[in-house]
Amino acid sequence: MRGAESEALRHGVGERTFLIVGVNHKTAPDLLRERLQGDDADVFRLLMRCRDVGLDQALAVVTCDRCEIWCCVAAQEADSITKRIAELLAEAADLGISEIVPRLHQERDQAALRYACAVLGQVKAALQLANKADMTGPELDQVLEAAIQAAKRVRHETSLAAQSVSMAACVVSVVRQMHGDLQTISGVLIGDGDMGELMVEQLRSAGLQRWTVLHSNDRHGRAWAERQKAHWRPYAELEAALVSADLVITAQDSARVLINANQVRAALKARRRRPMLFIDAAVPGDIDPGINDLYDAFLYTLDDLEQLAMTGRQQRHDATGDAWQIIDQVLAGFEAQRQALSAVPLITDLRNAFEAQRREILANADGADSEEVTRRLINRLLHQPSVILKQLAGDPAAEQVLRRLFDLNKNED
Repeated sequence: MRGAESEALRHGVGERTFLIVGVNHKTAPDLLRERLQGDDADVFRLLMRCRDVGLDQALAVVTCDRCEIWCCVAAQEADSITKRIAELLAEAADLGISEIVPRLHQERDQAALRYACAVLGQVKAALQLANKADMTGPELDQVLEAAIQAAKRVRHETSLAAQSVSMAACVVSVVRQMHGDLQTISGVLIGDGDMGELMVEQLRSAGLQRWTVLHSNDRHGRAWAERQKAHWRPYAELEAALVSADLVITAQDSARVLINANQVRAALKARRRRPMLFIDAAVPGDIDPGINDLYDAFLYTLDDLEQLAMTGRQQRHDATGDAWQIIDQVLAGFEAQRQALSAVPLITDLRNAFEAQRREILANADGADSEEVTRRLINRLLHQPSVILKQLAGDPAAEQVLRRLFDLNKNED
């Protein structure tokens, strides 16, 4: 294998480069990422546009955190493909290319694979759409398989995945600890504050789908419920709503107590003492702290959640080193496997050359016995290597390669 082909094989995936181009929460503001969000149909169209510009193996990874194209391309085309992807993203965001280029990040080969291992949890939907669009292939599959292997080991061998880092994520952990399967419980949201909405989004993603929305302004509450596809109840029915609530999140920011101990005591009695979890996401709080004194009622404030998040961040930091060590081990194995595959064409050429020499010797054997034929074959096979070795005489590295190649060191014993 010659020149550029050999270089691409050594540094890429097979004869290709693994390339990631896009924006994420570190490189682009929320407004830009929002312009790149869409449903499955939008992502599928983006994949089809990738095909239009010459990609045949690609994922479109589109989440609230990122919009990226992951692809395997010919190494010599990586720069031009990067430019084409930038144009596609600008087109998708309805922006000029100069507005999006400064916000782009790109990774290649080992750096891209390491990045993929770190964010793999967000690509499941992207892979399904890529399969539907017939935009996967052996090189991209090889990359994803290595990333999946790393992610599985991180999940099973470290505590990283178990740690809740944000306050909203901590809510999911707390609710699961108390109620188990989120699909079996009902939630009530009071108000429409940003923190409360963020918590609801996290809980929805985790499986809690039965929501009732109340707001001190019924018109606002009804509109919010319609947007969130949740059930709405008039604010006057708060006490009745509490009876069916396994989880209550308040985000009204009303500067007054909305839920007091007497209301919760009555709800618990009607619920036959089934426990209730309260999350007060308002500042100042919406819930009477005295409900913590009630049996089967549990209250978490933002301060409580921040403490949990700080603990989770420290535990996550401690586990991060182990996780990256695992990822680096997987990448080393991937690199070794890829390099071994890169030697296959050279081995094939060598075998074919030896076979041609063998056939030529046999064709001209003229009745020679096996000893003579094998002697001629050995002389023929060793002629060119002998010439080169004389030219390299005195080069210790060349000598060592030869000894390893033909296992000659054993003759030194």
